[in-house]
Amino acid sequence: MTLPRQFRRLRIALIGYGDIAKRIAQKTSGHGPRWLAIGRSAKLPAAKIMDGKLGASFHNPADRPRYLAWDLDHPKVAQRIARVSQAMIVLSPPADQHPRNANCDWRMRRLACAIRKSGRRDAIVYISTTGVYGDQQGRIVTETSTACPGQQRSLRRLDAELSLRPIGAHVLRVPGIYGHDRLPIARLAAGQPALIATDDVYTNHIHADDLARISWIALFRGRPGRITNAVDSSELKMADYFDAVADATGLKRPPRISRDAMRSLGKSGGVHPMMLGFLSESRRVRTSRLQKELGVRLKFPTVAKTLEYFVAQGVPPIQAGLTKPAKRGE
Repeated sequence: MTLPRQFRRLRIALIGYGDIAKRIAQKTSGHGPRWLAIGRSAKLPAAKIMDGKLGASFHNPADRPRYLAWDLDHPKVAQRIARVSQAMIVLSPPADQHPRNANCDWRMRRLACAIRKSGRRDAIVYISTTGVYGDQQGRIVTETSTACPGQQRSLRRLDAELSLRPIGAHVLRVPGIYGHDRLPIARLAAGQPALIATDDVYTNHIHADDLARISWIALFRGRPGRITNAVDSSELKMADYFDAVADATGLKRPPRISRDAMRSLGKSGGVHPMMLGFLSESRRVRTSRLQKELGVRLKFPTVAKTLEYFVAQGVPPIQAGLTKPAKRGE
């Protein structure tokens, strides 16, 4: 990807230096930006800054992000970020419930306030979640659909959007993120159940590499204050997704149970509360803006084609998933 003239040698902050942030930095290596990686860890090994899960280092040491151990919960950090960065991609999740208001993202409120006070109109991309659409009972939603989040983490995401959009942030609403190192291997290996077809919910997806590329492109093509759904063209129910991954990786398909049985498992601790939250919402997220406005053509347009590619290329799923589940926005 060639860097536009106006972005050459800019200091771009990656706020929340996790897997997607590392992919963004590596995909743009050699194109000019000075990356400021902002995270909470006081000490981060150089290998983590360079490689993450990708297994490929930066060709030029000068392209490596400068890591800043800044805690967004500290009241002065937002001012520092606004002062040192000239553009930013915000990937940091909302903080845990605040005692004053569990539905507010105070991190993003402070950041928006600091940027507003700085008087600058920097390019900003905010990574949100398609969870803000809430439960649509399987209906199709687009960027113009009304947000009606039903869970607190989605309410905090919407609060962050409402804080950042007025200062020009382009919002990417992101569903479940997957990749060869972000598949539900642990869940399948453990034999955890899925819902029967009549009780199952639609789930939406985006490949981690595609999301990294979309985030970068949105920084200079995204219209200020605009929303884009960063989703692929898959139309899958959750159990069908698990079946597809199981077939591609040689694992056993999960057993199917009813919604009532799943709730009972949840009460006994057999199903993670976050998974129960995913199973309580169903929607089919569509986008027209990803290609028409951002000009993005996905490398991995559907889950099915991606799994076919993995099998054809002999790409093994990363077994790290057996100890740490991937974060999801769906």
